[in-house]
Amino acid sequence: MARMNLYISPGQVVWPRVVLVVGLSMLFAPINVAAFRYTPQHLRGAAVGLFALLRNEGGSVGMSINKIIEQRREQFHLARVGENLGPLNSQVQSYFSQGQAFFMQRTGDPARSQQMTLQTLDNLRQQQAVSLAYFDVFWLFAVLSLGLVLLVLLMKRSVAEKGELIGGE
Repeated sequence: MARMNLYISPGQVVWPRVVLVVGLSMLFAPINVAAFRYTPQHLRGAAVGLFALLRNEGGSVGMSINKIIEQRREQFHLARVGENLGPLNSQVQSYFSQGQAFFMQRTGDPARSQQMTLQTLDNLRQQQAVSLAYFDVFWLFAVLSLGLVLLVLLMKRSVAEKGELIGGE
């Protein structure tokens, strides 16, 4: 997902999400076994509640961290994308003259057409910065996930026996 751009098809968005959802659904049963396998029977009720609390709080903290990183990267990319959008740039001048002619044809108002052209340029700048920020977040969480996968190898092996009750029953 970190290698996407603004000109992708819906299929390029949907299928990575399908893979993610399938992977997450296969993850929860082993996590529950690992969490409750060595918990004494009389503490499992409390462990279920604590596990649910930690899972929900972890998701909330993760989303907050995601949003903070995304906003900071968006600010960074807004500054970087805007560095070359000065009036001396020939491509900006060309875009501005074409945009102004386009909106002048539609509105008949030179001041309004200039404003609309500037707004479309700013909208493009904003779109690029937001997409680059999301791609940075995808890269960061991909690297973090890879590190967490390596930590799984250090976990104690826990396999539920057939018919064994694992959970807060």
